[in-house]
Amino acid sequence: MSIGFNIFIATMGIVFVVLFLTTLVFLAVFSNALDDLVESQSREINKQIVMNFESYINSVIETANYIQFASINLDQGRDAEALDELYRANADIKKDMVSIFLFDSAGRRLLGPEMDYLSGQFVTRLPWFMPAIETKEIFHFHAEQEASLAENRDESVISVSKAIEYSRNGIAAVGVLLIELNNDAIIDLARKTNLGESGHLLILDEYGKLLYSSERQPWELTTASHALAAGMYIGSKRAVIDRLDMYVNVNTLAQTRWRIVTVSNVNKINDAMSRLGGILLIIFLISIAVSALVAAVISMRVSRPINQLRTAMLKIEEGDFSHPIELSGQKEIALLAQSFNSMVMKVQELMARLVAQQKEKRKTEFRALQNQINPHFLYNTLDSIVWLAEHRRYKDVITTVVSLARFFRISISKGETFITVDDEISHAQNYLTIQSIRYVDKFTYSMDIQDEMRELKVMKLILQPLVENAIYHGVGDADGHIDISGRIEGNFLVFKVRNSGYGISDDTIHRMYDTMKGGQERPSVGIRNVYQRLKLYYGESAEVLISSEPDESTTVSLFIPKDISGET
Repeated sequence: MSIGFNIFIATMGIVFVVLFLTTLVFLAVFSNALDDLVESQSREINKQIVMNFESYINSVIETANYIQFASINLDQGRDAEALDELYRANADIKKDMVSIFLFDSAGRRLLGPEMDYLSGQFVTRLPWFMPAIETKEIFHFHAEQEASLAENRDESVISVSKAIEYSRNGIAAVGVLLIELNNDAIIDLARKTNLGESGHLLILDEYGKLLYSSERQPWELTTASHALAAGMYIGSKRAVIDRLDMYVNVNTLAQTRWRIVTVSNVNKINDAMSRLGGILLIIFLISIAVSALVAAVISMRVSRPINQLRTAMLKIEEGDFSHPIELSGQKEIALLAQSFNSMVMKVQELMARLVAQQKEKRKTEFRALQNQINPHFLYNTLDSIVWLAEHRRYKDVITTVVSLARFFRISISKGETFITVDDEISHAQNYLTIQSIRYVDKFTYSMDIQDEMRELKVMKLILQPLVENAIYHGVGDADGHIDISGRIEGNFLVFKVRNSGYGISDDTIHRMYDTMKGGQERPSVGIRNVYQRLKLYYGESAEVLISSEPDESTTVSLFIPKDISGET
């Protein structure tokens, strides 16, 4: 056989095997990637829905905490009118709240709208009352009450109850705070989700009872998906429901223990895979035919200069881009050499462009993470200022307003990403001043910053998120202490935020590390944001360390290289 024929047979064999294997691998990889994408998107949709519901629930709890705080500080005998106005105003301001009550331990109404002649004994038998008395530390959510307790309010409600302390003529007592919510907010959040054709959303209570379905009645798909999700508390499953390929995701709301179930239709993915298989088969056959034709032509003319071309290309394979290929002889080989030279030049240009793009992308990601630190306590601070003003605590009003102005002035920092350590400490101190006035007697704080590091520059907004986390999750209910320190240790600026409190377990610390580095569970937003921004700018040498002593304290330490300039 001739060399040209041998080259043709060898080339066609290689082309056939490569195309066949490439097609199979592509189908397998694309199928797996598509399944992973469907699963990931389904989980993200469910996660976003859960976050929306939890955000709404947290806003309700925030209102309840504010009312609880006021109930402790105002006396029902001396401040009856102020308390009654507080309860009525909060119910009127929030359109999702039907009514707000305060009952004593015997079920008698103390505050709130008039009731339809319901006795205290009747109230104590309602499903939300005794759980609140028996488990005082948490909020209890119930959807079993068909109508509001208030007169002339027949709408179906969700009951949120919690045991709280109140004062009557100087005597402390324990009662039950009840907030009645209408279903509109829950239904509005559920209706905003698009889960594809026949996709639907279910809300189950902690016992698996169906509270809501987004499917229009009759609930043909709801019955099947409810039965499938009833035994799941978290996780996902792919199943066929009414001859439709569905992806079921279940997540549990932390505060209510209700379950959010999203059922997404993935039938179109199967149709897309079938069409892709047909297209790939056509491409495969066309490629074989074209390859046979090209191989037949090329094999007759490239056998002689092929070794010369191979020798010249080896230099390129070794990474030597400085010597272009120079060949003479067959026209096709000469053109191939010219094309290869052109390709090498474009590769070099693309490599340079990619380096520049990656640098810009890194800057953009850095600024995006920086902008995520958006102080979200402004509403509560303004609310506290109003409350202080109403109670004639004018000095506290002035202190709070001044601290809030300084807080946001440093947050903006004329658009600068890096500020001095002294400004960063002032920023954290302004935040602590506001919170110490807002949460009276909850915590104290101290600062010990080395003078030599005060004029050095660091990324802004790295301490305040840690201090915020310490206040909300660390110091407990009262008498906590937060200590902030800063030292230069070797080539690092070391900041430590230590809070007294219950401490956290080693397993919790490990989970926090895992989620800070990209895990699926959502940890403290502030700590994760600080960690990602430190790694993005300062690199692997920067670090966030968490340590805890059970029943004593928790410490978060930041290690920042001091030899990296504050420029982006």
